[in-house]
Amino acid sequence: MSDRDGPGLSVRLDAVTKIYSVSGEELPALRGISLSILAGESVAIVGSSGSGKSTLLHLMGLLDRPSSGAVFYDNRRVDALSPSERAILRNRSVGFVFQNFQLIPRTTALENVELPLLYRRIPARERRERARDLLASVGMGDRERHTSSQLSGGQQQRVAIARAIAASPGLLLADEPTGNLDSRSAATILDLLLSLQSRYSTTLVLVTHDMEVARHARTIFRVRDGLPEDPR
Repeated sequence: MSDRDGPGLSVRLDAVTKIYSVSGEELPALRGISLSILAGESVAIVGSSGSGKSTLLHLMGLLDRPSSGAVFYDNRRVDALSPSERAILRNRSVGFVFQNFQLIPRTTALENVELPLLYRRIPARERRERARDLLASVGMGDRERHTSSQLSGGQQQRVAIARAIAASPGLLLADEPTGNLDSRSAATILDLLLSLQSRYSTTLVLVTHDMEVARHARTIFRVRDGLPEDPR
């Protein structure tokens, strides 16, 4: 896999809110948050359960739309795009790493990493070679034929990271990426994420409740009850 041609995406949220309707009751998850992330920066969004941090990630990753406010990639508004346009942009520009790995069961590590390349219609031979290179880059070259059930949690997360960067995304979003790992595996995964972020000049956003994890990022943004937390 070749290095990216340029830096990652810049991301800007302007006064975003998100209100969910549950049994006829409106529940605000975000109450007007503005946040700017520079291209190629590493940022940790920190908060307790229910603080709104994962909702922020979903808006940044175009998995959801804000109730009000706007989301920009490289100064282009993207939240107002149609669902199909957002899906295309998400596939081209965003990689996701989740706490529970979200690998496809009963498929090999190699097949999991190939998946985003399949969506990009990369020819089979090139797709297979790139997936093998990526698995080798995360230390999983000798596990490419193993299925998810044959891998440890740390190994599954390595495969998930390889899959997330397969299409050379400008934005890499990691939602509690170490939450299901022991401390040693967690440290390894964090080092891997940051080394890949630096290598490919990708913008990295870590969502976590753990300040020890957050301190690995260059910038920390704290959120509480859907609002930026007062640093005082």
